[in-house]
Amino acid sequence: MLPKKTQWRMVLTLCITLIFVVGGCAKKQDERIGLQAPAPARQSAAMLVAGESAFSDVRVYRETNGRVWVPLEETAKSMNLDLHSANPFFTLGNTDAIYTVKMNQTQALAGDNPIELPQAPGWFANKPYMTTQALSKLLGTKVNWNAQNSQVVITPINDRLLSGRSASRQPATDSTGQTRLLSLTAADKSDLIRFAKTFIGTPYKFGSGPYEKTHTFDCSSFVQYVYAHFGVDLPRSSRSQAQVGQTVDVNQLEPGDLLFFYTPGRFASNRIVGHVAIYTGDGQIIHTYGDPGVTVTDFSEYWRNRFLFAKRVV
Repeated sequence: MLPKKTQWRMVLTLCITLIFVVGGCAKKQDERIGLQAPAPARQSAAMLVAGESAFSDVRVYRETNGRVWVPLEETAKSMNLDLHSANPFFTLGNTDAIYTVKMNQTQALAGDNPIELPQAPGWFANKPYMTTQALSKLLGTKVNWNAQNSQVVITPINDRLLSGRSASRQPATDSTGQTRLLSLTAADKSDLIRFAKTFIGTPYKFGSGPYEKTHTFDCSSFVQYVYAHFGVDLPRSSRSQAQVGQTVDVNQLEPGDLLFFYTPGRFASNRIVGHVAIYTGDGQIIHTYGDPGVTVTDFSEYWRNRFLFAKRVV
């Protein structure tokens, strides 16, 4: 029999060995349990529109699968659009909402049209980001990643093309279910203009809710509300309204015609419908876009320089 001192040494050695073996196995198991996909790599990139630099240094995030996340704020500015936040919603537009996304949700809106994004918007460094694929789907234009030159390349939007499109509308019905005619006579159009002018001074609010609740308008909700009073059901957003009716030459405008405008910015190639007004006659328009709210202004050089096209919807 071994001496007790030797026995204790053997027991101690065995215990130490078991601790290292079991501990090492536990450590490897913990590492496997906690294994996660690598975090997207951050890098600096340029943002280009129509081959021109919009931003020379934006922070993008690249996943190992090649997916690239782009900041929503800089994308909006590159498209001559403003970014409005009402977390968890983010909206791009000028005087009304053109595109709307919700953080961590793939459902979005382009004008009045619901769309499904390939990837939901997400947060990086406390800022909203979208993938290039999701931005392409939302904007309806190409947003590509040039890995060789570290560039986000955006194809500009020219909504003058909308002047040749018409969207079908279902006839409106009254409380009895009878179809109401959507064509307005000259007298009706005069009534429409008079009705529109009763709202002069009504406050402007971007993305305004129903007038009955908010007593505010943005540019397209004002137009929609006025026309609804005369039985004409228009879409909610200016960009969707631009796809309704027949194109009218600027020299043949009549009261009640809708005039569509873009907001000039750094890139003349971006001509996105961002504002709508109603022609009142005598070279004037009624619309809302800020202080003092609904107002009548001249269809002056200022607005003509922003003019895209006109539509007659009735």
